[in-house]
Amino acid sequence: MNDLRDHLSQIAGPVSPPTAEQVKADLVRGRRALRRRRTVQCIAGSSFGVAALAAAIAFATTGAPASAPDRVTAAAPAVQLVAYKGEQPQGFTVDKVPDGWFVQASEPGYLTIAPDKAKKPGPGVNPSEEPVYAPDVFVDKIAVMLESKDQNGPSRQGKTVKVGDREGVLLKSLQGQTPDGPVPPAPGGDTGWELWVKQPSGVYLIVQVWQGVGLTESQIVELGAGVHVHKDAVQGVG
Repeated sequence: MNDLRDHLSQIAGPVSPPTAEQVKADLVRGRRALRRRRTVQCIAGSSFGVAALAAAIAFATTGAPASAPDRVTAAAPAVQLVAYKGEQPQGFTVDKVPDGWFVQASEPGYLTIAPDKAKKPGPGVNPSEEPVYAPDVFVDKIAVMLESKDQNGPSRQGKTVKVGDREGVLLKSLQGQTPDGPVPPAPGGDTGWELWVKQPSGVYLIVQVWQGVGLTESQIVELGAGVHVHKDAVQGVG
């Protein structure tokens, strides 16, 4: 990871009034920086981007090839997938979610699925310390998004899987890294998963499962087969 000061220098750029389109793009990039489980990348633009960079450093992780077939991805008890009937109005919809989970955020750029406890944070909850309560953060959740505009499919080899009538690649994440050291994996050594599914447009859909969720590989594929990308879905940048 590059020195934080180098990143901040790149972020700052020349001082000039932002346009409405630049502000919108900054929000997308900032949200992606909060959410993406990979090494922190450069974020162009605003003060929101600076805050997002700090959050990304705290949560950043990377990915690696998938391993043995169809095992539970954590030591937690296996969960069941159930039909989802709640509201999910924008870029993505899902047919199934883990039992006891809900669609927490549905935006043109991403969808997050979180455990039901995130519906009612208590008065003393601080989302920055307990990110499961923050809709824009992917920690402890399942996230759905399109690959970034600067990506071109999985950068690593993984397991080829059939996702409905489409081809997909399942990747097991590497242990995350922060400036303070490695992020401890979930019980059982689970570090999370990514399912990449190529769409008719040629762009990949990504279903990202945070470490410790407890889905098997086949359940991740089953969940991915029920994800639908709508015309309002957008790709992020960076």
